[in-house]
Amino acid sequence: MIRNEDIYSLPKVAAGYGRQSDLQLPEETILRLMLPHLPEFRMLDLGVGGGRTTLHFAKWAHEYVGADYSESMIDECRRRFSGYPEHISFAVCDARSMRLFADGSFEFIMFSFNGIDYVPHADRAKIFKEIRRVGKPGGWFCFSTHNLNHSVQLFKLSRMITLNPKRTAKRLLVRFLYNWRVRTAEVMRSRFAIINDGSHGRHLRTYYIRPLEQLSQLCQDFTDVRVFSLNTGAQLDSHELADVEDCWLYYLCKIR
Repeated sequence: MIRNEDIYSLPKVAAGYGRQSDLQLPEETILRLMLPHLPEFRMLDLGVGGGRTTLHFAKWAHEYVGADYSESMIDECRRRFSGYPEHISFAVCDARSMRLFADGSFEFIMFSFNGIDYVPHADRAKIFKEIRRVGKPGGWFCFSTHNLNHSVQLFKLSRMITLNPKRTAKRLLVRFLYNWRVRTAEVMRSRFAIINDGSHGRHLRTYYIRPLEQLSQLCQDFTDVRVFSLNTGAQLDSHELADVEDCWLYYLCKIR
């Protein structure tokens, strides 16, 4: 079986990420919220990929470190930002064990574009613990993660069929070819699940989680959690979380 890490280590994949430049709507919202503070913050951008978020956040931060467990991604960033100021740097680093950084090193940590969804369930908890360790108490942590509520569109036949033939075909492929061993009933009642959603040639296994379960995972290490819609960039009210079906959501919280 091909590991998720192997896919992200491919130079051609890194080059593809290196061509990306736009922020997602919730990232735009979070940048606006962080802008008053970034000039005083040391920022860690985990899963930086090809530097998409570097373009928007690095110039505002007092110090910016982009990190990724893929050496190919970091090579891409170093080429892309070779002429940038010295306060911007990049490092090969696995979020599960960030020995490179001392305790309380960063006031703002971001793990965007669902990078946390490509490790096993047990490793997810390790990442949260490491982020709390390298994050400064009272600082901020932002990340995105796939929303298991969205899976109703991929696993319930009545929701797979749409007026858009291409969208319908993709959902049918995801359900009956890529996830033929997965039982619909199990996904519908699970708090989290591993799904092959067709990304990167069907090689990636992606972690999907219910928003309320995600809040539960965060409660030991983080406080004041706010959730933002992928579709609108707006903050969601607590009563919306049980049913929201955005493909993924952004979470912004304070580090204990």
